[in-house]
Amino acid sequence: MMRLPWTMLLVGFLLPGPLSAEPKLDQFFAQNCVKCHGPEKQNGEVRLDKPIGALFADEELMETIASVLEAGEMPPEEAPQPKAEAVAEIMQLLQKQLLAQRPVNPLKRLTRAEYTNTMRDLFGVNFDFIGLLPPDHVEHGFDKFGEAQLMSPHQLMAYLKTARFVAERLLPDVKPETRKWEFDARHFHGSKNFATGGGGDYRDGDDYVLTGFRPYRSNLHFSIDPESHNQFVVPAFGVYRLEVKAHSEKSDEGEIIGINLGDGRHPTSFRTIRRIPMPHGSKGFTTELTLNAGDQLAFTFDSARVPGRSLVKKPHKGPSMRFSHMKLTGPLTEQWPTAAMKAMLPKPNMKPTELVDHIALLLTQRLLAAEDRKAFVEIARSQEKSGASMTAIARSVLIALLTSPHFIYKAESPELTSVERAHRLSYFLWNSAPDAGLLNAAKSGALAKDPSAQVERMLKDARSGRFINDFTRQWLQLDKVDDFGPDVRVFKNVRRMTVDSMGREGRELFRHMLEKGLSMEHFIDSDFVMANDRLARFYGLPAVEGDAFVPVKLPNKSERGGLVAQAGFLKLTSTDFATSPIHRGSWILKNLYNERIEPPADVLINEPDIRGATTVREAILKHQQLESCSRCHSKIDPLGFALEYYDPVGRKRREYRHVEEFPVEREGTTFTKKLKFTKVPIDAAMKLPGGREVRDLPTLKAALMADKERILKGIIGKLISYAHGREVTRADRPHVDAVFESIAQKDFSLRAAIHAIVAHPAFGQK
Repeated sequence: MMRLPWTMLLVGFLLPGPLSAEPKLDQFFAQNCVKCHGPEKQNGEVRLDKPIGALFADEELMETIASVLEAGEMPPEEAPQPKAEAVAEIMQLLQKQLLAQRPVNPLKRLTRAEYTNTMRDLFGVNFDFIGLLPPDHVEHGFDKFGEAQLMSPHQLMAYLKTARFVAERLLPDVKPETRKWEFDARHFHGSKNFATGGGGDYRDGDDYVLTGFRPYRSNLHFSIDPESHNQFVVPAFGVYRLEVKAHSEKSDEGEIIGINLGDGRHPTSFRTIRRIPMPHGSKGFTTELTLNAGDQLAFTFDSARVPGRSLVKKPHKGPSMRFSHMKLTGPLTEQWPTAAMKAMLPKPNMKPTELVDHIALLLTQRLLAAEDRKAFVEIARSQEKSGASMTAIARSVLIALLTSPHFIYKAESPELTSVERAHRLSYFLWNSAPDAGLLNAAKSGALAKDPSAQVERMLKDARSGRFINDFTRQWLQLDKVDDFGPDVRVFKNVRRMTVDSMGREGRELFRHMLEKGLSMEHFIDSDFVMANDRLARFYGLPAVEGDAFVPVKLPNKSERGGLVAQAGFLKLTSTDFATSPIHRGSWILKNLYNERIEPPADVLINEPDIRGATTVREAILKHQQLESCSRCHSKIDPLGFALEYYDPVGRKRREYRHVEEFPVEREGTTFTKKLKFTKVPIDAAMKLPGGREVRDLPTLKAALMADKERILKGIIGKLISYAHGREVTRADRPHVDAVFESIAQKDFSLRAAIHAIVAHPAFGQK
């Protein structure tokens, strides 16, 4: 079936209403669809012989029907095909109805990241709300979508607990005492692994030495009493300065130290809060951390070459990290009253109405309506009558406002007000509340008239890094690259921090393209990669110095460049020992083409390499033959199989290396696992639905580049979804097309796409 240009669909706006369209839709479905989706058969569990009103009630179903008709995927090739004119007319009817019944964009609340950033920007305090606010639900890739942000009693209590936590720390009754602690090797302790006799941690003269990281979780923690193994506990909330004397040994490159929260005696529950790059020759570092009362700190040697091992049984020969001294100072108080206290209590005595108006305006940049204001004023008056201090009254008002919808939810009118537009832009590019410059531009009308100046200013601000980090984390899912493996028995030369660098590459490519205004085509293919020292070594590229990512020109014959050639993506879509063509192909369709692919809940496909390349191929091709699966898998599988020449950690390979584990009894009752390796040839050639063959990474990139318009529009759709806080549907096609066309003359610049999204009229609508 021929593919229909989108402009034809817009004619649908001129057609009669749904009632007059029903007979035509009924007739079309009866002639072309009901044979496989009717009373006798329901392929894919889809039935289309229902009344048109009932079908349109399922918006997701109608989106799917429109998509497969437009793509020519249905009716199937072997079935009689309707005339192109008939399909065009049906597409117009479907499009008109989908636009007419598009739901109103629901309320959107602050995500945990947005809440954290807002507190930091308003009050200059970097709170950690993990453990207080629950994780945000992800809907179709992003956690910003209002329809997925339900408010349960548990979440409401979490907001109340968080508000109390914030208020008590922003508005303390007394100035915290700043103290200093000093620790040396006498106070340092390491992890103990009784099965091996130690964790690779030991004292050596005036130093304490770390040799490894996983799986024994080698770490250094400290106690005040040299004779005690009780870990030091942070006494009070605040900012603490750490001054650490440490250096690497037997290393000719930079190393990484991790700072973790958790009990070093039981390190499996560690949470890494910061990584410190240690350049070659470094003698230590100084950093500042916001810590809570009760926190426990421990250091790990994150770039260690091998897992920590018992030094009694086998001396360590690789690089090590030697710690000699640490000084901890805090809580640090630069001024008293603090900047946050002055912001909330600019005058020593404020009337209840004045206090409520001031704090509400500080939090939301708008005054409360009279009926809403009354309850908060009553809280302040009640506290005042009880004899509470001004600070205590302000705490109560702050808790009430932070727990109210006025702060938790983003205010959006059908047509956004100037201040609401500023908030949408700020939560798009900064993941936080707008600053004075943006608010002033909004109130003067400059933002609505020409937002480009503010967009450019915001992109140049360091806070735009939050957008880069958060959008790429959710879009590419590369924060999950290190969720498992690599198994050191199989991939002996793939170090842990190399895997960490893999997870950062996609984000750094996005950052570089945005900062330099480069074409989004680089997401498909590029003649450079972003690499740091470890990733450059892994890719076999010219040496890069340090942990920071820089663009590195690729050799002429290199297959790297673009997202699908990144080791992080290739590892993410693999298991411990095996690649996954289905996961790789579906990732490409979801994240580059922006197609919705939801696998049936009752279908489980196992595709390990241990079954042999031919068996894997036969199994997946057989799966394609199932009518309910063929539509998706005919698109997914060729994309994934083209990447089979890259192993589970993203290295080029010529053949499969299958891995099997066998238990072997040793030392009485102790069991270990023996690995068996088998090599099998790769057969990766498959055809895409249009007949184009893809057989390896270069031919895959060529196919993706041939689909450049669809892919760039898919990425634009992802950006619009993130900016608006809702899923982009077919009703947004004109919006996506307009952005695409506006940046075509600018080489499809990523930076230009951001400008075009903000400048589009839809950005000012709920």
